[in-house]
Amino acid sequence: IGHTGAAFLAEAMKVNSTLTQLNLWQNNIGHTGAASLSEAIKVNSTLTDLDLGYNRIGDTGAAFLAEAMKVNSTLTELKLWHNNIGDTGAASLAEAMKVNSTLTQVYLEHNNIGDTGAASLAEAMKVNSTLTDLDLEANRISHTGAASPAEVTKVRSTLTQLKLSTNNIGDTGAASLDEAMKVNSTLTQ
Repeated sequence: IGHTGAAFLAEAMKVNSTLTQLNLWQNNIGHTGAASLSEAIKVNSTLTDLDLGYNRIGDTGAAFLAEAMKVNSTLTELKLWHNNIGDTGAASLAEAMKVNSTLTQVYLEHNNIGDTGAASLAEAMKVNSTLTDLDLEANRISHTGAASPAEVTKVRSTLTQLKLSTNNIGDTGAASLDEAMKVNSTLTQ
């Protein structure tokens, strides 16, 4: 549908009062389409599940969505896999997660998030009390980046799933996660 189609859907979302799930997986909406959808998410009061996987939104699109997440009070699940989101986009999303009180699941696998982005997301998890699932599989997180979410899981009791597979966390990162799992009583995956 591209960014033009996303803009049309966004206009409909602004007035729709029944839509709870929107799956726009692999539609090449780019950051322009993400910007349009973000404006709709700010005012939509029914959408709970948004899947924008494989849409090349990048850091710019992530920043637009983050601004919407700061004011949206219904979205619980956000899927942004395979979108070329890096550390800057992760930092934008993290800032939104600090104030958002409804998101429970955030899927960021197969992006370009590195250690800095992982640290930003970990900082958000320190204050976010609703997030239960964070998927960071197949990013660019090393042992340094794995240490940040590991530290948070020692004190956060809401997180039940933290996925870090297919990163480069190595033995040192695994040791950090091991220490965290020894004291965490909520992680199941």
